[in-house]
Amino acid sequence: MTKPLLLMSVAKCLVIAVLVACVTLQAMVPQAHAATTREIGIATGATLLRMNDAQLDRRMRDIKNLGARWVRVDFNWPAIQPYNGYMYHWGMYDRVVRVAGVHHLKVLGVLGYTPRWAQEPRCSILVITWAAGQKCNPISTEAFARFAGAAALRYKGKSVRAWEIWNEPNLSSYWKTAQSGSRAVHADAVAYAKFANAAAYQIRRNAHDTLVVTGGLAPLWEPQYPKGYRQSDYLAQLLRHLNPALFHAVGIHPYSWPTFPDTAVIHNAFYSVDKGRTKYSLRAIMAKTGFGAKQIWGTEYGAPTRGISLPFQRTDHVTESAQAQIIARGIRSWYAKPNVGPLMVHSDSDQWLPQRKNEGSFGLRRTNGTKKPAYEAFQRASLHLR
Repeated sequence: MTKPLLLMSVAKCLVIAVLVACVTLQAMVPQAHAATTREIGIATGATLLRMNDAQLDRRMRDIKNLGARWVRVDFNWPAIQPYNGYMYHWGMYDRVVRVAGVHHLKVLGVLGYTPRWAQEPRCSILVITWAAGQKCNPISTEAFARFAGAAALRYKGKSVRAWEIWNEPNLSSYWKTAQSGSRAVHADAVAYAKFANAAAYQIRRNAHDTLVVTGGLAPLWEPQYPKGYRQSDYLAQLLRHLNPALFHAVGIHPYSWPTFPDTAVIHNAFYSVDKGRTKYSLRAIMAKTGFGAKQIWGTEYGAPTRGISLPFQRTDHVTESAQAQIIARGIRSWYAKPNVGPLMVHSDSDQWLPQRKNEGSFGLRRTNGTKKPAYEAFQRASLHLR
């Protein structure tokens, strides 16, 4: 064979290999229906990580007794790689994953936040606090993707069944990208998409049977740029830049309080999942952008029972009775929607939540451990899902 013919043959082989790889990647992402139908969960943030063994076991048992099948847990990059991109500190997470497995709970791991060494420099200069700096986008897609791939590989075949990439990236309080020529930061959907694609590829490469969910979007019905974007506006831009072959589901936070989930009002993120005006309907947006067949996961949902009511402003909390109704009706209504995955209620107990503003009152139990009406409402609703 002459040299030109040999080169042509090699080139053809490379083209064929790339095509095969693309087809394989598409095949790697089956629909997630069978694995997630009518399964409910509890969103715990990072609150499981520093509990002692006895506390962790009791809490996992209580979550299981509620009827939950999933726990949503933050896998914080700054805690796992605080110093550099080579050393990993998995100890706290190994224990949570193991105990979840003992109680037959599936874990949705949230990959997010940026250690100081990996922060994009322009952003890290603009922020004021150490905590705010962790919400800066990473300096490189490769570093974040390597972290995501390492997590997927470590927990492959264990109780971690799905990965969610970041939390509420449509808010600049959770995703910060520095703007060129400005001292402002904003929740840049295009920048997030680059990191999400890279991380999802590494997850699929290292644990192809693990589900991948986009970062749960927060409700924001009165956008104040650069504070953040409406779920619908952000999703419409985001999905144009995501590779649908890499993702099983779109994550959202369909909070409805102080109204009920089936109430048709503009600030009801639960209702706008697939109802109301087309411009706000997330399902309608997904249908236009190659994500129409994907599931929607509700990775946070619930209502706070304490807060401050200010004149002429929408109330920031509800009564305990209303919380129970919001959760019960939400669970029932969620699983009546077509093609949805788990709904994760935030959270199981006020005892473990940060006690600032209304954040410390989303739990199904009070700070003293006693049950709110929402505890039994959740438990009853979960029985109807089995």
